[in-house]
Amino acid sequence: MSRPYVLIHQARPSHQILLHQAFNAQGIFNVRITEEAADLHACLSAKRCPDLLILDHAMPKRAGLALLKKLAGSHALRALLFVGQATPEQQNLALEAKRRGLWVVAELPWPLSMAHLQRALQRLGGRIQTVTCAPHAH
Repeated sequence: MSRPYVLIHQARPSHQILLHQAFNAQGIFNVRITEEAADLHACLSAKRCPDLLILDHAMPKRAGLALLKKLAGSHALRALLFVGQATPEQQNLALEAKRRGLWVVAELPWPLSMAHLQRALQRLGGRIQTVTCAPHAH
């Protein structure tokens, strides 16, 4: 993998720090974090799409489903990795992403295991490529 671009969408500051450090420990330094939906959508609309998008199972159901709909409707390859665990009262976003034809590399529970993260990144291997997203609307 040549300098993958990882986008972490995580509202919890403590989880942001843990995820960012985990990717740095794996030698991936092109990592961006978004907390707000507007920032996430701006990153997804930028010229270069993230190679890997990290989402939290605990994100609000409506926002999660809307995001998956947008991702499934795009023609760019995106790999998704979910952190946390879906609870019985929540929509399982990873399962929904798979139903929509999106590539879910892994679901990693908290606390984050470095060995599991490393295996997930190895699955990406040669399938990651630089993808140009939709052009900017100026």
